[in-house]
Amino acid sequence: MMNFPQLLAQAGVDQAEAVARFGGQEALLRRFVLRFPQDPTFPALLEAHAAGDREALVRHVHTLKGVAANLGFGPLSRLAAGYLAGLRAGDPLPALASQHEALCAEYRRVTGLIEQFLAENPA
Repeated sequence: MMNFPQLLAQAGVDQAEAVARFGGQEALLRRFVLRFPQDPTFPALLEAHAAGDREALVRHVHTLKGVAANLGFGPLSRLAAGYLAGLRAGDPLPALASQHEALCAEYRRVTGLIEQFLAENPA
């Protein structure tokens, strides 16, 4: 059974740094981390990507980058930052396919860990 510090470590979070960002309140960090899979940004990002809506895609990738950084999901935030840089540079969407796929895979990995934690630790 996974505990919360293990969840953070597996998700690439520096726990001390993340707790400090939340004013030393681990309970507050925990609440936000566990709600992360319900955030509407990623589904909106997928919708914008499928529609080829570059402007919306930039907005949603930027938002995901910030949310991930605030929660301490370093690998996810860095992947979003790289993808965002390519989008802002005007790279064609097909040229950014590998960045999009890597971002999606990391998002699904992190949310999968959170869902596993919630299943193993019912409230």
